[in-house]
Amino acid sequence: MAESAPQRLPGRPSGSESVLDIRRIVETAWSIVDEAGLSRLSTRTLAAALDVKSPALYWHVRSKEELLSLMMEHLLLDSLDGIPQNLDWKEWLKAVARNQHRLLLSHRDSGLIASLAPPSDRLRTHVFERMLAPLLESRLPAEIASAAAGGVASFLLGWIIYEQRPATRKFVEAYHDPDVAFEMLLTSFVNGIAETVAAMGKDADSGPREN
Repeated sequence: MAESAPQRLPGRPSGSESVLDIRRIVETAWSIVDEAGLSRLSTRTLAAALDVKSPALYWHVRSKEELLSLMMEHLLLDSLDGIPQNLDWKEWLKAVARNQHRLLLSHRDSGLIASLAPPSDRLRTHVFERMLAPLLESRLPAEIASAAAGGVASFLLGWIIYEQRPATRKFVEAYHDPDVAFEMLLTSFVNGIAETVAAMGKDADSGPREN
């Protein structure tokens, strides 16, 4: 008697759909947003753009909220790549912020997406831990390192939302260069953290870290 074919879990991709992966899903989602805005992004429009059936997409992404989280996770992880590992903690934190600022501004509605995306387990274990590691290696106290990384994220979120509103950006540009202002405030923020650490009498390395 011939063996019956193994059953496939509902929604599991098969055939050509098996090439579907998270990176492709995220890149396609950003393409939809860049072209038509966040309001046009849904699991249905994403499945159509990927040329797969909705159950195949559901195997990887179960809701729009989960999709938004994935989009932000990958963007933030990308922002951590290419930064020299021997920078001191202040220059490293500023380099991360500049990368995130650049990547967020490269996508339409990214500030809104960041504000709507719920924190995921992967964001905690992959993204935030990678952001914290160089700060902790420089002997910043854990509570200061966490506040510094979280503070930069909050500063960036507000700044990006502000910049991505055309009317607001036009108003700001009448008074100063937004890029110059961003750099000034970022430097002031990081210097403020360093002054706080010094005032607390904490021992943090200010020199470059070893590779």
